[in-house]
Amino acid sequence: MNKGMYAAALAACLTACGGGGGNAGTGNTPLTPPVSSNGNLDAYVGTWTSACASHAVDTAVIARAAGSNNALTIAVTTNYYANTACTGDVIATQVWSAPTTATWVGTVASSIMPGSVSASIDKVTAQQPQRSVTLTGTFVSRKIVDGQPNWCIDYAGGAVCVPDRIYAAEPAPFDGLAIVGGELVEVKSNGVNYDAVERFTKR
Repeated sequence: MNKGMYAAALAACLTACGGGGGNAGTGNTPLTPPVSSNGNLDAYVGTWTSACASHAVDTAVIARAAGSNNALTIAVTTNYYANTACTGDVIATQVWSAPTTATWVGTVASSIMPGSVSASIDKVTAQQPQRSVTLTGTFVSRKIVDGQPNWCIDYAGGAVCVPDRIYAAEPAPFDGLAIVGGELVEVKSNGVNYDAVERFTKR
């Protein structure tokens, strides 16, 4: 098994939690001027798709959390492709058993890196619950890796594997959301401003 591909798969796995790792966007294209959401969580509701990263594309379905007026649920499905350009048929699909919850705590004017673009950022407390992961598809098999059951995607040059276990509840790797130039950006505070964690376009 290609250990570099294994590490990339684990990063993709954590990203699919609703953020966790993730790619910072579509190449080096600078972010365009922001459209302020002003704490309007309805701006985020819908289905969003990430750019291709290491064979994988994330699809985030965002909805209002039941019984709350200031929280969202974010359910992420990851589709894997045989080639790094993410074209052709989907060969594997990764689904988490429970979504991330993002609770709005305020809005701040700041900037997003890279590009130092001014944006209106909705700060959130984002929590991933205890959850499991399942992969399906004709290229998926179950293997034991270092004594641990894994879901593995068998590519021509090796396998990419995701541990099949119960993942403990933990904070998500982002603490803010913004709508920038029509894109959804998950961001993380760096103590001065915010770094882009993953960017999505609306379907």
